[in-house]
Amino acid sequence: MILLTGFEPFGGLRRNPFGELASALAGPGVAAAVLPVEYARIAPELERLLAEPFDAVILTGLAVGRSCLSLERVAINFRDRDRPDNAGRTPEETAVVPGAPAAYFSTLPIETLRRSLTAAGLPAEISLSAGAYLCNAAFFLARHLLEGRATPCGFVHLPPTPDLAVGAEPLAFEEQLRGLERIVSAAGSPPGRRPGSGPS
Repeated sequence: MILLTGFEPFGGLRRNPFGELASALAGPGVAAAVLPVEYARIAPELERLLAEPFDAVILTGLAVGRSCLSLERVAINFRDRDRPDNAGRTPEETAVVPGAPAAYFSTLPIETLRRSLTAAGLPAEISLSAGAYLCNAAFFLARHLLEGRATPCGFVHLPPTPDLAVGAEPLAFEEQLRGLERIVSAAGSPPGRRPGSGPS
């Protein structure tokens, strides 16, 4: 079983299609979860989810300034105070997990995944850092909780879909879904995509 996560809407967006992407792939072999965009809630939610055994954990999030599927290499133990979360809280520049390592690397085969995506005609890149907002916090927390377990874990930043009309060159929902299907398949289990799945 693979865990695939997205996030709820944030930053004034009416909807976040990336939680919908995760849900669209849910089925045999794939469990989907939509994470809160709140620092106080994300750690207990990931602890609850990762109490169950998974074959791999793939977290996803929106990157409005990117036009590629970005396979993140590193999660850093740092929370930036530039942007508030959905509860209006802005953390000081502090560690995600005090006393934990400064960073964790992705344990997904990101170079293999990048080649698979580009071979399928999808825009893909390897990105050095997941930033310092909730996406990075989720990535770091998941890697921290899985440390010592043989569970591949990584984060994929996705570009905006055309309906969001923000940031860089958009990528259609169906193309993003196709990319995530390849990532999930390469992580070890075929996706259980429901017929007709798509944005609401």
